[in-house]
Amino acid sequence: MVAQTQSIVQKVKDLAVLPQVVHQIIHLTSNPNASVRDLERLISIDQGMSTRVLNTVNSAYYGFSRKIASVKDAVVLLGFKTVRNLAMTVSVFDMFVGKTDRQNLRRGKWWRHSIDTALCARLIASQVDGVSPDEAYTAGLLHDIGKTLLDRYGETPYEQVEDLMAQGVPELEAEQRVFGCDHAEVGRAVSLHWGFPEKLVEAIGEHHAESPGNWHDTGLVGVVILANHLAHTLRQPDAPDDWWFYLPGWLTETLRLNPQQLQSLYLGCEAEIQSSPMAALGR
Repeated sequence: MVAQTQSIVQKVKDLAVLPQVVHQIIHLTSNPNASVRDLERLISIDQGMSTRVLNTVNSAYYGFSRKIASVKDAVVLLGFKTVRNLAMTVSVFDMFVGKTDRQNLRRGKWWRHSIDTALCARLIASQVDGVSPDEAYTAGLLHDIGKTLLDRYGETPYEQVEDLMAQGVPELEAEQRVFGCDHAEVGRAVSLHWGFPEKLVEAIGEHHAESPGNWHDTGLVGVVILANHLAHTLRQPDAPDDWWFYLPGWLTETLRLNPQQLQSLYLGCEAEIQSSPMAALGR
């Protein structure tokens, strides 16, 4: 790890605390013996998160005929996995809040992309053997966490990266020029520090991989790479009809997805993003 990466990671270790609830949710839902009561208790101790979860559950998206008044009712009606993803999402949001208008604008775009990627990853994983949709959702949600950490703790303003990108410099190269490391490296290093499961660390650290590596869970990494690509493509006004043609061959081979399946996923992800209340959680 280069010195600048170590410096930033050390700052993160000293200053940035992953919301405790996120840490607990990740470990709770990795435990096959975890119960609905465990999740309800975890959410209920955080008043702000409980409120945001209930606001979302009561949104038009879910369309319940009566108001849901408790986290327990939410878990019963929506199910363990849905509420777990809601809780995960609302507790990560605060890491994307900026102190200036330009920071808020930048981090707001990152937040929207993180949500898009999480939703895409969950849907893609449902079509790929051996990959958990819930693990894919978490990996998609956190894949760009290194950007917010560079923005918060880098010794140089992230605006310099944006300025280089405006001149045509690719994102990772721009970050390397400004910080001496990129957001994927920082995301991997900090995920290790936070004690995430190895497969989640890999998915965060390798989401820009251009070739397959010796990974613990190649399927999960592949799902996040595809979800990241698809989430970007869906926000492009002039996305090509044959967008999948530009994917690396190893990726589609690993995930065993043909062009027809990829196009079906594109349409499914588009519908999911348009209808999901997740992007509005922080409002």
